[in-house]
Amino acid sequence: MTVLDPPKYGPRYVEALAWAAELHRDQGRKSAPGEPATIPYLAHLLEVSSLVWLGGGDEDQAIAGLLHDAVEDTDAEARHVAGRFGERVADLVVACSEASPSGVRDGSTWLDRKLDYLIALYLGEHADALLVTAADKVSNARAIVDDLLATAGDGAAADAFWSRFNAPRDAIAWYYVEVHDAIATCQPGNALLGRLTPLVAQIVKAAGAVGPLGCVDDDPAARGRAVVGLELLARAKRVAGAAS
Repeated sequence: MTVLDPPKYGPRYVEALAWAAELHRDQGRKSAPGEPATIPYLAHLLEVSSLVWLGGGDEDQAIAGLLHDAVEDTDAEARHVAGRFGERVADLVVACSEASPSGVRDGSTWLDRKLDYLIALYLGEHADALLVTAADKVSNARAIVDDLLATAGDGAAADAFWSRFNAPRDAIAWYYVEVHDAIATCQPGNALLGRLTPLVAQIVKAAGAVGPLGCVDDDPAARGRAVVGLELLARAKRVAGAAS
């Protein structure tokens, strides 16, 4: 151990840790259908914040790591985060959320939300949050890979594992590939890419296929939105590629 002089965090970080623990007290990590959750959700938040520190982040980003799901998954709103920790932390948290700043989700589908998020990443709307985003995806991808390794050779167990998600396995793999590529395009020096890349490769291998449309039902409106969203994503990729 060496001495940090000056310290990298202060009372704000300690307060955020306590608030995150309180907000997510009754929440657990995903478990198989019908099985009780056994891992406190706080474990994920601690891992994300730790990865932000390991990736060279500052205190605001590390606090956002602790609170990145607060607006999406609890009664907290962005204004509450801003009031306690400042506008920058609130902006980082909102950037990591699929809900509105008030915590409300509209009637959009899984794919609608993912496409909106990916387009915002490519258009640079959340550049300051990319380290937190990468930390979140490393944590989630590591958990997926750990569970996949535990089901190796057991097809029924693997099917039960994939059924935890709100989208089929090929769409889950597609999303992780897209987030990885967005970070690599928009922030190629992101210190967590080296951790994310092999994890995403393992998810793709286990899924066996990559594509978003498996999660779209036969509703013409939903399929039409998906096609338009994918076209907008392709356009955002071209814009980001030309700027990089």
